Amino acid sequence: MKQRSIVTYTLAGIIGFGSSFAYIGDASASKLSDLQNEQNEIVNKRSNVNESIEKKNNQINKLESEKSGLELQVEKLERDITATNDKIGQKEKQIADTKAEIEKLKAEIEELKLKIEKRDELLKERARNIQQNGGSVNYIDVFLGSESFGDFIDRFSAVSTIVSADREIMEEQQRDKDKLEENKIKVEQKLADLNNMLKELEELKAGLDSQKAQKAEAVKQLEAEKQHAETEKLSLEEEERILSAQNAAIQEAIKAENARIEQERKEREAAEAAAAAAAAKQAEQAQQSQQAPQSRPSAGGSKGAPAAPKKQYSPPSNSGPSVGAPPVSSGMFTRPAAGSFSSGYGPRSGGFHYGLDIAAGGTVPIVAAADGIVIRSEFSSSYGEVIYITHRINGQTYTTVYAHMRKGSRTVGSGQAVKKGQVIGSMGNTGQSFGQHLHFEIHVGGWNGAKSNAVNPRQYIN
Repeated sequence: MKQRSIVTYTLAGIIGFGSSFAYIGDASASKLSDLQNEQNEIVNKRSNVNESIEKKNNQINKLESEKSGLELQVEKLERDITATNDKIGQKEKQIADTKAEIEKLKAEIEELKLKIEKRDELLKERARNIQQNGGSVNYIDVFLGSESFGDFIDRFSAVSTIVSADREIMEEQQRDKDKLEENKIKVEQKLADLNNMLKELEELKAGLDSQKAQKAEAVKQLEAEKQHAETEKLSLEEEERILSAQNAAIQEAIKAENARIEQERKEREAAEAAAAAAAAKQAEQAQQSQQAPQSRPSAGGSKGAPAAPKKQYSPPSNSGPSVGAPPVSSGMFTRPAAGSFSSGYGPRSGGFHYGLDIAAGGTVPIVAAADGIVIRSEFSSSYGEVIYITHRINGQTYTTVYAHMRKGSRTVGSGQAVKKGQVIGSMGNTGQSFGQHLHFEIHVGGWNGAKSNAVNPRQYIN
């Protein structure tokens, strides 16, 4: 009975010991599941970002096509304007020629006027002579005074010549007057037509100029939209690169977690085997004790199997110089640099400030705010010398950003693991910065171009 009790208690101890390992295994599986979920979220984000990049490419191509079409229209309008200017030049020359013709006609008109005046005087003189000599009766006297038939014929021929001459003068007078009026009307109409044509051409040119200006403005707007789309595309590509780096960091974390789980499994199996061996040995000793009660173990006898050695935890040592670096706190995030808070998180002139600015003079070390993996270490036109670090704290992923670092001061590269308080560079004034300071950001989750995951760092560092 006693032997059975000992064995029962021993087995219960083994089961309890195994249960504690099962609990640890469940916690490890939960952590691994969280990492895998995090990786799935990043994969989905990358898919969405790549889809957005493709849409931006399509938008840029469409804008470029529309811009090219408008530029062709502008070129055609420029050719039409050139042709219209040529026509305007021709019409202006014709108008100048017509005006010269009008001036010539005016001179001819003056000459005609003089001729008409002379003829008028001649006709008036003839009329006066006819009146003074009795009018047409004198012609009869001329005929009756002829001495012979031949003389009559001569006198009749002379009178006919005089009458014909008078009639011709009067007809020429009328023709000249009609020609004068006809030429005047003709030239004036020609000048009016040319002026109308010139006006139409000038209106056409004004319309073409207006169309060209509108098309040019449309080209300018399309170019601005294209540049904006290209800027957004660059931002999306930057976000995709960061997500890719975050995905690589998560994969490393999953790999490390699987290795840790495998190590725990091996340690658990070894511990269970050792516990089973100890229990078997205890059971054997108990059975031997009951079979030979007279042999009592001395006080210094067997003490049973030794307990499994406990793992000793050795805290990580922070690398980098300690002088000038802020003390490492026990909170989630430690202060990344010494100095004064020069600008906080929130709205400010020129837009929203998504981080915390810490300013100080001299050589100021910058440290990692928490344990993590560097996902990017690079130069950015806006952030300057910048480092992005991803952290896994209490089952949650965080991303910290350290911007405007001193040129050449970055001491860690992409994919490198860092410890809380480890020096990663020094404070500087690179990128879009106006004085030496550290721009520090914390994002709950991954970093993205819209900075939708950004939070106030003052609420996290201590």
